[in-house]
Amino acid sequence: MKPVAFIARAAMLCGAGAVYILTAYFFQAVYGSRKRCSPGRQDSTRAAGLASSEKIEHLNGRIGRHAAMLMTLLLFIGSIYWLHHYMLQSGLNPIVVRILMPAGAGGSVYLLIRSLKLIKKRRMARLKYEGEIAVGRELDRLVPAGNHVYHDFPADDSKIDHVVVGRSGIFAVETGTRSKPASRKRMEDATVEYDGKMLMFPDGDDYKTIARAERQACWISEWIAGTVGEQVAARAIVALPGWFVKRTSPDGISVVNPKQFASLFKYIKPRFLTDETVTRIAVQIEQKCRDQKPRFDREKVSGVPTPSDPAKKNGRIDGK
Repeated sequence: MKPVAFIARAAMLCGAGAVYILTAYFFQAVYGSRKRCSPGRQDSTRAAGLASSEKIEHLNGRIGRHAAMLMTLLLFIGSIYWLHHYMLQSGLNPIVVRILMPAGAGGSVYLLIRSLKLIKKRRMARLKYEGEIAVGRELDRLVPAGNHVYHDFPADDSKIDHVVVGRSGIFAVETGTRSKPASRKRMEDATVEYDGKMLMFPDGDDYKTIARAERQACWISEWIAGTVGEQVAARAIVALPGWFVKRTSPDGISVVNPKQFASLFKYIKPRFLTDETVTRIAVQIEQKCRDQKPRFDREKVSGVPTPSDPAKKNGRIDGK
């Protein structure tokens, strides 16, 4: 091969590769720099499911970037063939074929696998979002009875789904979301048993949700003690939208369908708080909800926050 032809081919290959790399970085820069916030979120407490909706938006951006990179990679491979066949009037060099084809196939498979994993994460985030919306809607009905309801209570790197403050006490509400099997036995297949320690779904057991809800209640109790100066023991509640709960033991925390909130808060054993205490706690919680931007974990589902307030203890509370 003549030196001029070799240099021309090398330059074209390097140029095509540079175009692919620059295109990939372009999409990364464009989608990764979107840090805009809706004006409706300014100076207001957060709505239910806001962190989950931001996670969905973030995943949509990543899926779009992977799709764009896959298309660019295929165009890059096609451009190599076009350069050799039409511009240089020659076939592909065997060495180029041995390097380019495996690299292109491997890159395509990698991007496809990553996209499928992100799509699965987005589906789970969507399920979580819809569950938080359903639970938040039912909790908001408790406000006329004198309760204060807050959603997406923030901390360092996570959040608590819902917090209820009223004369009956403080409640940390965890939303448990799980898809239901599609079958004719809707009532039977949509029933979860609760023995006070774990949730027994038709397709498997879940003990993490109960443990997570209990840790959240402990965390917010410590936060209130350090911020407000009141020793108030918050109680944990797990809400399972779309599921019928069959309790097999009187032990454990409350686990209910969100539609049972009215009955639960009516008959639950109260831990009476004075109006002054309720107001002080509500003011601190609302202030924290207004001051901090929504947070979500970009790689995993949000969990129990790590305290950074005056109530912060040594060590870390495990997340979801």
